[in-house]
Amino acid sequence: MDNSISLREKSSPSHQAGGGMSVVPLGGLIGAQVLGVDIAAGVDDAAFAFVRDALHQHSVIVLRDQHITPRQQTDFSARLGELRTSFYNRYAVGDRPELSIVSNIVKDGQAIGIADAGMLWHTDASYLAQPDMYTLLYGVDIPSKDGKVLGDTMFSSAWSAYDALPDALKKKLLGLKAVHSFVHHIEKKRTKGQLKRAELTAEQKAALPDVQHPVVRRHPINGRLCLFVTEGHTKEIVGLPAQESSELLEMLFQHLARPEFVYRHSWRPGDLVIWDNCALQHLAMFDYGDIPRKLHRAGVMGPVPV
Repeated sequence: MDNSISLREKSSPSHQAGGGMSVVPLGGLIGAQVLGVDIAAGVDDAAFAFVRDALHQHSVIVLRDQHITPRQQTDFSARLGELRTSFYNRYAVGDRPELSIVSNIVKDGQAIGIADAGMLWHTDASYLAQPDMYTLLYGVDIPSKDGKVLGDTMFSSAWSAYDALPDALKKKLLGLKAVHSFVHHIEKKRTKGQLKRAELTAEQKAALPDVQHPVVRRHPINGRLCLFVTEGHTKEIVGLPAQESSELLEMLFQHLARPEFVYRHSWRPGDLVIWDNCALQHLAMFDYGDIPRKLHRAGVMGPVPV
């Protein structure tokens, strides 16, 4: 049974702020809708601080009914920190290299965006020395069939998952490091028959060496301990025999995906979904086949995990 919380479900009472803004928690451990913010109309410092605080409190927030240009998305995203230009900038949005297209749409025989993003649980850019701290994903074309919205995104609370572990396992994990690898990620997708993007060039592979991060990292804002191994990018745990590493990682991957830790977002055109990559992992649902889906993604660089 899927006990994850969806935006379609009954929400918890909201809390209010000035200027007509409010936050409506979505009833689970994570997730909230922010009301009363219109990015296209301009967001002053007080409103931006309100959005940022809601993000840090709820880990993933939803701003519905936004009608923003790529420039407006870029400008708003940059207020959270330095934007990262993806090495897949062949899929950039127009003249905004900081924005990437996530899409299954093909034009003139060529994909217009990354078609296989999010097929495995992951946290964005964990394969880099400084992973993304925040991701901002804007819904342009959202697939549906027979009145049902498709292409949901799942989010799992990495600190709630850590908190729920037995004390002995917590103690074992503290101080361990794991290898995160984009090349491993691509090979894993290929093995599963999921690979739908352009192959990495030799230059890209050379620019993406494996990195090591703590298995449990401390959140840079609130200090909470978060599990930081992912199905998508974690290759092995350093210093453990191969079989023990593989078995431990598989157990942690399954633990992170437990329904009680998960919020499931049902998209609408105009949604801007913002999430905290230290606090969360996420997974995209690929249940829409060739029905067009298109989103614009911005990533904000974070600190070195500790």
